[in-house]
Parts: sequence; structure tokens; C-alpha cells
Amino acid sequence: MRLGSGAAVLRAEASGRDDVRRANLAAVLRLLHFDGASTRSDIVAATGFNRSTVGSLTSELERAGLVRERPGVVRGKGRPSNVVEPVSTSVHVLAFDVTATEVAGARVGLGGYILQVRRRLHAGHPRDVGKVVAMIATLAREMDARAPEGSVPLAIVVSVAGSVRQPDGLVRRAPALGWADVPLVALLQAELESDQGPPFPGAMLITAGNDGDFGVVAEHLRGAARGIQDVLYVRGERGVGGGVVVDGELLKGVGGYAGEVGHILVRPGGRPCACGAKGCWEAEVGDDAILRAVGRDPKESEIDDAISDVAIGRKRAIAGVHKIGSQVGLGLASLVNIFNPGVVVLGGSLGALYPTMEKTLHASLARALGPIREQATLVRSELGPDAQLVGGAEVGFVDLLDDPTGTLAALRGEVDEQGSGVVLESRSS
Repeated sequence: MRLGSGAAVLRAEASGRDDVRRANLAAVLRLLHFDGASTRSDIVAATGFNRSTVGSLTSELERAGLVRERPGVVRGKGRPSNVVEPVSTSVHVLAFDVTATEVAGARVGLGGYILQVRRRLHAGHPRDVGKVVAMIATLAREMDARAPEGSVPLAIVVSVAGSVRQPDGLVRRAPALGWADVPLVALLQAELESDQGPPFPGAMLITAGNDGDFGVVAEHLRGAARGIQDVLYVRGERGVGGGVVVDGELLKGVGGYAGEVGHILVRPGGRPCACGAKGCWEAEVGDDAILRAVGRDPKESEIDDAISDVAIGRKRAIAGVHKIGSQVGLGLASLVNIFNPGVVVLGGSLGALYPTMEKTLHASLARALGPIREQATLVRSELGPDAQLVGGAEVGFVDLLDDPTGTLAALRGEVDEQGSGVVLESRSS
């Protein structure tokens, strides 16, 4: 997927008048989606379009319901430039994050605004795929029903803590969930089609992806690494997920599996990993490892218990997190050597505990890296538990940002007036 807030297609690259118009509309909407409200003068400066072109483009987007204009503030002499802002309730993406403990969902509006969040704990072990899919479908229906009248659903996007094949959304391996070769997108599509509620638009995107990929997209576009072109994101959970942005683009690999950082080997013959190997990074620094390090039984405690133990100053907990920090630094050293990022963002439990493990983590990292260590800045996630929801939503906005009026026309035209017979398509971003 294309990242960043630049124009979707340069005007010089468009092949005809319609393509030029579509590219120019995309450039303006993309700017407003990522940068928020802007004056017409700001849009002229950012895009290079003349003032009359900007006026025409913003008027067309306003007629489509995607933006609105309001008078600007008078500063000095002359007429104030109108302010143009995205209408957050005009369209929405339904984004989900499936972890070993819960399913989180969000309705996200244009401009990246999180309009609604729902979280549901699994009833039992998440290996029951049918129950998880049903939960996602139920949450999707509930959140869509709460959207303002006329708001168009663009996509349902699901983040999974595991390896997700592209473009069909087959979850090849998700050890923390107990999943292997699960056709998640196809199952969700079937669940939504069998539902007796109002149909979703037939042209709506339904897709799934890796939690680390969505996390790095979110932090790169809207979080701690905004504006940085080379980013490494690592999320601590029951496992360890990762995502990489290289030169402003998401690194996917041949099948979409790039960034499976949790299964790099850091301790040969170490703790058994859910993937079947021993000594994987996630087996040494994942939530279960952290719980054991602070003196808790992973079967009886949650990671929040460990975080609380540290917060109240339990010495054993602090010492255990220091030890985990060394292992985190060891794994990060390998990744920094490979990707040479400008920023490393730590999310999930690793982000929450970073202040406590910072000293031992940096010491371990410095020993393994040497001078290259100076180029990588370590930061905590700014988006926290919402990172996967925000990143997933951005995947859902891609088509609209590439072709604003065309995408809306397709979605609005696909809904059957009788409320039946709608075929949901699965498409990849």
C-alpha cells in the first residue's frame, strides 16, 4: 500500500483529463485526511495547484460530502481564505485487532478520527475460529448501526497476531491464537452474508493483515514515527509482532510475511515457542516470559499484573523486567543491523515496560551494534493499544484516497434497494 500524505498520482503521470481530475481530487483529499483542516491558501501551497483549481476541487469534494468549508479567520488586510476540513462522519472503516485475549474493534472516520471503540474478551481459548469470526461480525454490525445516517462503510479490516498471506487473507500461522491455515477473510465474508441484518455495500473491501504491519503503518502515518521514512515497529504481546517501513513504503515480501520478527532465534535451545521451535525471541520476551521473570504464573496472571507490580515498585518485578530488557536489546540489535531504521517504536507490553527496561535494553543494544546504534532512536508507541486499529483503518481508506468520487459512487451504487442479494468482495490493499 502507498503510505504518506503526498499526491496519489502526479498530474504529469495522468493519461487523460479524467485521470488528471481524479489525481487532483486524490491529492487534495489525501492532504486533508493526513494533515487535517487547511485553508485554501495552504492547499495551493502544498499541491502547486492554482487557486481556481483548488476551489473547483474542494467544491466537488464538498458536493460528495467528504469535506466542508467554513470562513477563515481575518488576519490583516484582504479576504480570509476559506478553511477546508474532512467530514469525519461521511465515510468510515471498521477495523479489528484479534489478539490472544480479546477482539478490539473501532469505527474510524475520514481524517483518522476514532469515532467508536469496542473490546470483547474471548469466551474461552481463541482457537475456536468460528466464535472469533462471529464476534467480529457482530461488532461490525453494532458499530455500523451506530454510524450517522448516510455514512458509507468503506472496509472491514482485521489485524491478526500471526502470519497472514496476501492477497487472500489466509492466516497461515498464528501460534498465540492456535490458528493454522485459517481462511479468515472467506469465513468473515460468509458470516456477514448469512447475517439477517442490513447488507454492507458489495464493493466494500474485506481484508486481513499482520498486526505488526498495521502497527508500523499507524506509527509512521499518525504516531511516534510520523515523517520518518525508515521505521521498525515491535509489539509485545503473547507473541512478538513486527513491521517495517523502508524508504516510506511498507515492507511486505513475496507473500506478505515480511516482519515476522518474533521468530528470530536469540537463544539456541531456549524456551519452547508456540511455533514448535526453541529460543525464539517471542518465547524469551513475550508476555508469558515477562510474567515468569517477575515471579508470576502465566496461567494465573495477565501482563497487566506484571505492569502493576512494576508500577508499585516490587523489587523482584523490576529485576525481572531488567533481565527481559537485555533479551529485548539482543533481538533489536539483529533487526537494526538488517534494516538500519531511523526510529524503533516499541508497542504493547514492551512499550508499557520500556521505561523500566530502558537501561539494560540500551546496554545490550550498544554492545551488539557499536556505532550504528547512534542512528536508531528508540521510542514508545504514541498510539498504544489503538495502533493496530488506526493502521488497519488506513488500509481501508486507500481506495477512497486514490479515487474519492469513483470509490464513493461504486459503494453507494452497490447496495440493493431490497436489502438482499448483496455479494461481498474480498480484495487486497
